[in-house]
Amino acid sequence: MFFWLRLCRAVTSVVKIVFMDIVLEALDLAFSLDGRQIFQNLNFRLQRGEIYVVLGASGSGKSVLLKLCSGLFSPANGRVEIEGINLATAPKKVSQAMRMKMGFVFQEAALISNMSIYDNVALPLRYHTGLKEAEVQARVAEKMNLFEVDRQYDRSIPAQLSLGMRKRAALARALVLEPELLFLDEPGTGLGGEAEYLVFKVLKEYHRQTRASFLMVTSEGHSAFTIADRIGLLENGRIVAEGPAQEIQERLAKVKQPGSWST
Repeated sequence: MFFWLRLCRAVTSVVKIVFMDIVLEALDLAFSLDGRQIFQNLNFRLQRGEIYVVLGASGSGKSVLLKLCSGLFSPANGRVEIEGINLATAPKKVSQAMRMKMGFVFQEAALISNMSIYDNVALPLRYHTGLKEAEVQARVAEKMNLFEVDRQYDRSIPAQLSLGMRKRAALARALVLEPELLFLDEPGTGLGGEAEYLVFKVLKEYHRQTRASFLMVTSEGHSAFTIADRIGLLENGRIVAEGPAQEIQERLAKVKQPGSWST
């Protein structure tokens, strides 16, 4: 009896460890938009501390996938679980507490149009924390400086800035709460060579220091191979292949017809 009790406890411990290593899991996702089916039986897992990049062609639904995974959209079928919690059905207090751990960078920055760049970056701190304004200023300055957001534009509204500068501000906003889970929609798109290099350098350093989990989507293979631990290939509404970045890079190099990643 004692032996079986110990065995059961050991199995339970292993199950808990494996479960806790999965930060995000998409299970049989199905989703349609404007009558067009975008996903059908889509599945993947994001491990704790991993950078997982979904690589897909333009129009394949990458941005929609991020919104489903972050709880901004709800699937027609299937579910997304973050640390075992389904945000679509979780109580409001639970989902709000979970969102405190998350950061999101939209493809077009999605800054609030009538709010200054500084106030956009400060917003998550003012909304979610009880920090004093001096502490907010210090945190905002730190993140804006990381991405070299020109401080002369602090009081400018987004429409007065280039897409590149707006995206840098959006990245600073996404990191200002120092999230454990970061969603990235084409973070390098619209940036010049040096600016793109800076963004990925900062993101990789943030990952190294915090071991946060990243879910990134992109249509650019170079960006994916630069930052990813694992890559999932998105085609025809599902992940058709996934694996370590080098393995996927070698696989794509053998594909004869660009745009078709299935084998």
